[in-house]
This record gives sequence, structure tokens and C-alpha cells, in this order.
Amino acid sequence: MASNKSKALLLISVILLTGITTITIYLVDQNKADVRIGYLEGDLHQLAFYVAQENGYYEKEGLNITKYSFANGGDVMTSFAASNRSIDMAYFGFAPALYHRFNNPAADITVLAGVNVNGSALIVKNITSIQDGSDLEGLKIAVPARNNMQDFILRMILNNSGVAYNEENIVPGMAPSDMVIALQGGSIDGYVAWEPHCIKGTANHVGKYLYKSSDVWADHPCCVIASHNDFLDSDPRIVKKVLKVHKQATDWILKNWDAAKTIAMDKMNLSDEQATIAMANIGYVYDLDLAQMELFVEKLVELNPGISMDSENIPEGLNASTFIDWFVDPSYIEAL
Repeated sequence: MASNKSKALLLISVILLTGITTITIYLVDQNKADVRIGYLEGDLHQLAFYVAQENGYYEKEGLNITKYSFANGGDVMTSFAASNRSIDMAYFGFAPALYHRFNNPAADITVLAGVNVNGSALIVKNITSIQDGSDLEGLKIAVPARNNMQDFILRMILNNSGVAYNEENIVPGMAPSDMVIALQGGSIDGYVAWEPHCIKGTANHVGKYLYKSSDVWADHPCCVIASHNDFLDSDPRIVKKVLKVHKQATDWILKNWDAAKTIAMDKMNLSDEQATIAMANIGYVYDLDLAQMELFVEKLVELNPGISMDSENIPEGLNASTFIDWFVDPSYIEAL
């Protein structure tokens, strides 16, 4: 990893040949830097990451990125917590970031920017017997992983409908693309996924939207960008550049919606109609809504028995508000 302590490294070698002194000077451009970025494969929430690459924003900032795709946010946090971690920063869900931070002291990250709000949905069989959450009792519902954003949305839907979260009926660990196939084949009754896998499940009228996540909680936080704290401490200049690129890409999406939709269609293999519906379900952001994040913590602790404010893996005595102050740092994105 390039050092950020100076703009250039001057290396001088002196070679004595037949009485002649030769001085060789190597000038290393310290504006070129490597950063390993994780992201979720096929996640339209993270369109800004694709746009940034397509528009050459990383190169313009002198950043050489290495990208690593993950199946879900839990896998991202597992990588962050590994002693030989493969990533420095990542795009992924706020829910798995929270869950793993509460439960694994090695998951030492800081959330630095928003990526999107809303954007998930519960897709169920397109049959008349499933009309609302109360009809989900006993049905087999798939989620990408336990304790990720979509699992949390499902918990909220069930809780609001007076239906118990029965782990025997929840199918975790299924890739969203496989959920679409499983629904079509009848091995599951529904699934909660991120776009564009929600709209894909409605093809040929096999599935239908029962709830969009915004129906459950309007403008809820979803994906974020986080950095491992070792990387944040050692290379803050690179972190700032990555966030600058993300802000630029997000602004470009909002100002060039049709062109962004074309990129989404290409990268996600979508028709124009599918991309239009899926993108309308997503709010692209970069700022952090700390009040909503605080509410997120309160809801997650209430609904998930695996999370406690008394966890030994976070500082003692925190409440939802002071936890967000400790875990989320909006100063980097606000400074741009």
C-alpha cells in the first residue's frame, strides 16, 4: 500500500563505473494508490459503484481499485473481521454491519457514507391466498442471510402482522438470483431480496410485490460504505478519494437518470421496463441520516435477540444515539 506521508519518494542510487558516478532517480507518484473495495454482486442499490467505474472516476482520482464481490453483507463483515482480510472498504448493508459489530470485536469498521435508502421487497407467489403479512404464517420465505438487511425487513413485516419469526420457515443463505428460480419452481413461497431481483421475480406473473421495504419503513437506511479502521487510520487520503468518487457517481445518477438506467440495464441484464420499476424503488444517497440510523439500531435491538446494547464487543454504557456517534463518522462525506 502506498504511503501517504509524502507526495513523492525520491530514490537515488550511486553506481561507480570506471570513475564515473551515475545517479539514477526514480520518482514514484504517490497520487496513485491501491484500495480493495468489496461490493454485493448484482445489487442495484450499489449502482454508484458501477457508474464510477464506467465513467472512469477512480482513474481520474488516481486510484487503482481491486474489487471483490460478495454474496451478502454478512460475508463482507466476515472478510473485514478476518486476520488476512481481503478488503479495505466496502459497499454493503447497514444491518449486517450492525449485527457483526455487536457480535465480533474483530469487525472493526466505521460507517462513512450512505449508498441508498429503500430498495428491497418481499416477493411472494402470485396467488389470491397471499394478500398481506397475516397470510405468511407457515410459508417458506428465503432471505440472503440471517441478520442481513432483508432478514431484518422480513422480521419487521412479520412483527407488524402479528406473525412469529419461525426459523424453521426461513430459508437463509440463498443467492437472490437463485431465489427467483426457486420461486418459479415452487420450492419456496416467497423471498426478500434487493433490487433488481425483486422485479425479476415478477416475470411471467409468477411472483408479485407483497411489500416494498419502503411500505414497511419509508426511507429506511440500507446500504452504506464502511472502512476497516486500520485502513482509515493509515490511509485517510485514499478513503477521502473513494468517498469523493462515490459522491460524484451518485450525483451523476440523479442528474442523468436515463443514462444511469442504461448502465443498470447492461450491468444487471434488465429490460427497460424492469430497470424503470427497480430503480424507482431505490433512493440513491451519499449523506448519512443519523436520526434514521439511531432508529434503525433501536428497531434491530428490539426485533433481533442476537443484538444487545449490553454486548461486550462495544463500549459499555452506550444507547442507540451514542452507539451511532461511536460507529458512524459523517465528517468525511460532509467535508466533500
